[in-house]
Amino acid sequence: MRRHPEIVARALLLGVEPLDFGYDMPSHVLVAVQRMWWEAEKDPQLKPYLPRCGLMAAAREVLRRLETAPVQVKVKNEKTHEAVTISLGKEDFQRSFNTEKGGTDPALILSLYYGHYDDWAQSALTFRQARDAEEAIIGPLIDTSLGVTPMREYLLRTDPATEFLGQWDFDSYLETAAIWPTEDVSDDFRNEIVNKIPVVFVEGDWDTSTPIENTLNVAPYFLNGRVVIVEHGKHFALKQIVEDAPESLFALMEFVRTGNTAKLPTRITLPMPKFQAPRFPPPNNSLNARGGSKSKDEG
Repeated sequence: MRRHPEIVARALLLGVEPLDFGYDMPSHVLVAVQRMWWEAEKDPQLKPYLPRCGLMAAAREVLRRLETAPVQVKVKNEKTHEAVTISLGKEDFQRSFNTEKGGTDPALILSLYYGHYDDWAQSALTFRQARDAEEAIIGPLIDTSLGVTPMREYLLRTDPATEFLGQWDFDSYLETAAIWPTEDVSDDFRNEIVNKIPVVFVEGDWDTSTPIENTLNVAPYFLNGRVVIVEHGKHFALKQIVEDAPESLFALMEFVRTGNTAKLPTRITLPMPKFQAPRFPPPNNSLNARGGSKSKDEG
């Protein structure tokens, strides 16, 4: 569509990454998480676990503790079956929040807040171990070639939400771009141009893999474009539409076949998903009201 618009009749795009948006802005990922937390805090299963100021306060408190000192957690090595002690700190939390989308799991945040680190430690240990399996390298080959403009890099590195997500999504690729064999596409290619191709963008407002702001930034450049927002939709919003909003799917398919947008909705609301509660009893109400119980690292 960027190089040969004349051969594209129309397009239905989901979970887009504009050419300069190969690395997600941390604040855009965080706000998608916050939309989930808005709903999660209303869940009767989670309410007994919530500190007074909610999930954001819980996440900030976990981050504060880990900035003060890492926690030491004994966990079983699933490969050797030996018990090992690993240290978990601020950057481990940021990596989980970002690359493992830990922020989308309120139960994990609440578990860490109340000092239950076992599941998190097991995941961290697995991440740190050497891997025998082959790794697909198409991701870094593409992303280091597309790269980002200098302004985008500045915005990424100075984004305030790196407090929670760190720079795990982009720092290693930006630092090693010259090592990968794919050539840089240049800023001229990355920058947007006006495009007349009829396009329908379908984007979930809970998508933490390609946040909705990606779509909202690129859509104005498509003069014949439409945006369909999927409330409670994640990265695979189309699959969710197939299961929960088939009438909207028919309208999307009609656009693909004929170009007709008359029946397209502007917004699709999916059923509220169920949130998992932590795997331990709710804390004592008095402790909860004061902002949480002591964690293991606090004694």
